[in-house]
Amino acid sequence: MTISAPDRRTFFRALGLTAAAGLGTAALAPAATAAGEKVLPTTYREQPNFFYCGPTAVSIALSAKVTPPSLDTLAAELGTTDNGTNFGAVSPVLTNRLAGATYRDQRMDSSTASTADADLLWDRATTNVDDGFATVCNWWVVAGEYPNWGGNTSDIFHFVTIDGYDADARTLRVADPAGSTLTASLPSHHWLSPKQVATYCAGRGYFW
Repeated sequence: MTISAPDRRTFFRALGLTAAAGLGTAALAPAATAAGEKVLPTTYREQPNFFYCGPTAVSIALSAKVTPPSLDTLAAELGTTDNGTNFGAVSPVLTNRLAGATYRDQRMDSSTASTADADLLWDRATTNVDDGFATVCNWWVVAGEYPNWGGNTSDIFHFVTIDGYDADARTLRVADPAGSTLTASLPSHHWLSPKQVATYCAGRGYFW
């Protein structure tokens, strides 16, 4: 099944999720003691403004292995401006700052996400976690479909970090730097299915 950007609401409603309820509500993983759960020792940070999600997501990813530099340093390396972060800079920065890492871009140029896309993201993200590395995603969330909130009245382009998974529930843990910059009610982490995460990446991509 493929999901176009205008049809994403239909997809989430098919999962029993609505904007009012919050997408992540029905996708929460079991308790932290679940046997299949594995989470990296990342340090969560909240982005300080609307355009620093890229540096903040990269900082969270780096913290699984090293102490990250300042957000301003990362912003300079990523080419971040008040218009956002340079997509093509993310993988080189992660690779240069993590010994033994070779990050690659996965662009999803069409606004669709197939089951195969979701399975590939799951395989790559879980393998990364098993190897001690996080995966950074560049999301395109259409109006009304932001996870654990659903209050966005327009499309949001945003960077987040996958830093864990639950094999039993087949969910990915997503560290979301938006925090109170977006809404006071937004949690620091979401547990989402790979289909949901791939759908948010559709039209943008991820770095693994």
